[in-house]
Amino acid sequence: MKVPLLDKLKGSSAISGRKRAILFSLVAILVIAVSISIYTQKTHSHPQPMTNSASTATPASQGIGFQVPPHATTPTTKPKPKATSAPTSTIIQPTIPGVPTLGQLDQVTDQAFGNEGDYVPNSWGVHKLRIIRTTSGDLFTIFISEGSDQQNRTWHLMHQAPGSSTWTELKQGNAGTEPINIIRGPHDEIHLFSWPGTNQEAHHFVSNDLGQTFKEEILQGQWSSDQGYSGAAINPLGDIVFFQTGDDVPGIFYWTYYSPNTNTWTFHTSQMDYRHTYAFFFPGYNNDLTMVAMRDVLRPRLGLPSAQDFNYIFNEIRYFYIGNVYNPVMQQLSLTQVQPRSNDDFDVTYLTDAYMDTQGRTHIIYSNQYDGVHHVIVDHGTIIKNVIQNVTAPNKVRIIQDAIGHFYLISMDDQGQSINIYPGTAGDTDGTQLEAAIHLDISKFPGCTDDDFCHSPTFIVPRGGNPLSNYLDGVYGNHNNEYYFRINLRS
Repeated sequence: MKVPLLDKLKGSSAISGRKRAILFSLVAILVIAVSISIYTQKTHSHPQPMTNSASTATPASQGIGFQVPPHATTPTTKPKPKATSAPTSTIIQPTIPGVPTLGQLDQVTDQAFGNEGDYVPNSWGVHKLRIIRTTSGDLFTIFISEGSDQQNRTWHLMHQAPGSSTWTELKQGNAGTEPINIIRGPHDEIHLFSWPGTNQEAHHFVSNDLGQTFKEEILQGQWSSDQGYSGAAINPLGDIVFFQTGDDVPGIFYWTYYSPNTNTWTFHTSQMDYRHTYAFFFPGYNNDLTMVAMRDVLRPRLGLPSAQDFNYIFNEIRYFYIGNVYNPVMQQLSLTQVQPRSNDDFDVTYLTDAYMDTQGRTHIIYSNQYDGVHHVIVDHGTIIKNVIQNVTAPNKVRIIQDAIGHFYLISMDDQGQSINIYPGTAGDTDGTQLEAAIHLDISKFPGCTDDDFCHSPTFIVPRGGNPLSNYLDGVYGNHNNEYYFRINLRS
C-alpha cells in the first residue's frame, strides 16, 4: 500500500527516524531545484545590460536614447501622458534596415532671416533644436525673422495640427541675436529659451496646453554678454540643461540645470583652456552630464598666422563629462585635432552632429576638411571607433536610430536637391557599416550647401525630448525659407 507523502512528513510509525531524515533531505533538494529553475527563467528571459570591466575615463552612464513602439501614421489626441521612466541600456542587436520614404514636404515660412552675408541668420547653429512632436501628433517648430536689428531678432513659434499641411503662428518674441531652442517635456510641455535684446538675460518659456498659453521666467546666472552660442537638452525624466559658451581664453561653459525633483534651476560654470562651442549636451539619469563641442578660437591664440579673411579656426573636437551636476568636476577627452594645411583653411574639423544611442554610447560626426566624414564612437570615456564614411554634403551629416534601434546617417546631396539616407546594413550595430544612399527628392523645396544660410536636416531627437520613432519629423533651411519634411524610416 502507498503511503501518502504528507503522512510520511507527519512521522508515520512505519518509518524509522533514519528514513524520515532521508525523506526530508530529498524534499529540500527538490524545493531548491525548483527555486533555481524559476530564478533562472526570470533573470535570463530578457537580454541583460552589457558590462565592461576595462578601466575608463568616466563612470558608466545610461544616456538618453531609448526605444519605443512606432507612432501611428496619423497621430490622434491622447490623454496627458505620464512621465517616461528611465529605460534600461541594452546591447544593440543587428536588425534588418528599413526602406525610408518621404511622406510629407511643405513650407513653414518664407520670412526667415537669411540675407546673404548678414549675421546671424536663421539657419546658423548646427547644435540648435528646432522641432518637436507631442504625443497627440501636434508639431511645433521655431524660426527667427529679421526683427529690429542684430541684437533683436524676432522668434516665431509655428504649429501644425495632426493631418494638416498648414503651419500657423502661435507666438513670437525677442530672440536676441541667434535662433532660439525648443524642447519637449515628458508631459508634452513646450520649452523655449531666448536672449531678449542680447542683454545677458536668459528667458525660459513653458506651455502646458500645446502652446495656447505660456509662463515666462528669467534663468538666474552670471551669463556672458555675447550672443550665446546657446543650446538646451532634456532627458525623459524631465531634467533640463540650458547652456551658453564664453570667450576664447579661457573657454567656459555657462550652464544651468533643472531638476524636476526640486523644481529648481542651479547655475554653474565649467572651464577649459580654449573656447569650445556649437555644443551638444546630454543630461543622463544619475545627475551626470555629457557634452561634445568643437574648438572655435582666433588663429593667433593657437600660434597660427592670421588668415586673410575669416580668422577663426575649427580644428579640434572634445568630449566632456561631469559625473555629478551638483559637484561639477569636468573631465575632458580630445577626439581629434588637425593642423591646417593653409592659412585660409578654417572648417578643418567641423562638428555636424552628436548623438547618444540606446546603449549609452556617444556618436560624434564631423567633417575633416582633408579626408571627409568621420564617425567617432565614445563608450564610457574611451574612443572605441573612428571611421571615415563616404557621405554626401560632409558638413550636413546627422545620425539617428529608428524605433527598433537601427542606425541611419542622414544628409543632403551636394546640390540640395535630395535628402540622402544611409541605412546601416543588416549586420550593423553602431552606424558605421552603411548601405548605399536612398535619395528622397526635395527639389520642390531645395536646400543649399552653405553651412550658415541653409541648415542641415534637423529632426526630432531624444535630447530634444522626443523618443525614437520610425517617423522622422524635421526641418531644413534655405536663406529666407524654412521647410518641413516627414520621413518614414520603415515604410
